[in-house]
Amino acid sequence: MDNALLQTPAGSSASQSTVIPPPPSIDDDPSWHFTSLSYLWFPGVHGIVGAKGYSTKVDVSPLDVLKHFNIGLMGSFEPQYKRWSLPLDFVWAKLSDTKTAIQFPDYSAKATIKEGIFTQKVTYLVLNGRMVKVRATAGVRGWYVGENLKLTPPTPPSFSVGTSQGWADVVGGANFLIPLSPKMSVMITGDAGGGGANLDYQVAGFANLQIKPKWGIGIGYRYLDVNYRNTNQNILDIHSSGIALTLLYKYGKQPPLQ
Repeated sequence: MDNALLQTPAGSSASQSTVIPPPPSIDDDPSWHFTSLSYLWFPGVHGIVGAKGYSTKVDVSPLDVLKHFNIGLMGSFEPQYKRWSLPLDFVWAKLSDTKTAIQFPDYSAKATIKEGIFTQKVTYLVLNGRMVKVRATAGVRGWYVGENLKLTPPTPPSFSVGTSQGWADVVGGANFLIPLSPKMSVMITGDAGGGGANLDYQVAGFANLQIKPKWGIGIGYRYLDVNYRNTNQNILDIHSSGIALTLLYKYGKQPPLQ
């Protein structure tokens, strides 16, 4: 009888009282974390460019970009503290194409574009679920564009016009991170806005494989569209889209698993 009283039945409250502590929270992490992303973007560029009232169509495929070595420099850097982060993205590229001028069908026109795009954002983690993580984003995308349009008539001489301009657009959007496994994830991002441009927006998707604790590789697709026209009759109404290859590196101690 006494021995029976000393035994604890299976499934009793004593065995159920063990509480598993919750996983570490990003809100309790006091450290800053830093990530860099190097990437090669192979965009095709399509649309209209113009300077001082002259314009021409641009139709450059990703193969044309590679052929003329017009990839440029691309990358991003992101400091992160708890739910906040400050990603900076930059792209520099030089593109050119030769077409028949719109206003003068007998003329050939070579358009050359030097383009720099710098995007500084602030993001906040609004949803930190196990199946999906959502960040709201807001920031400024700055553009620098140098344009030169060389017109060649049926008989010499040829002449050229050129200009450069810079402007900034306020953009807002969201990032969606979907963990597929401890080493594989998919990110979808998009933003839109305007200011100096009539319209400025992008959509991109990337799949990342974490090959080591601090290193990751990925592949994705990025679409970027801008429609800029100023009072000097300069035009940059183009969209750039293509495959991107990424190399991710995480600095220092990593945030707790979520």
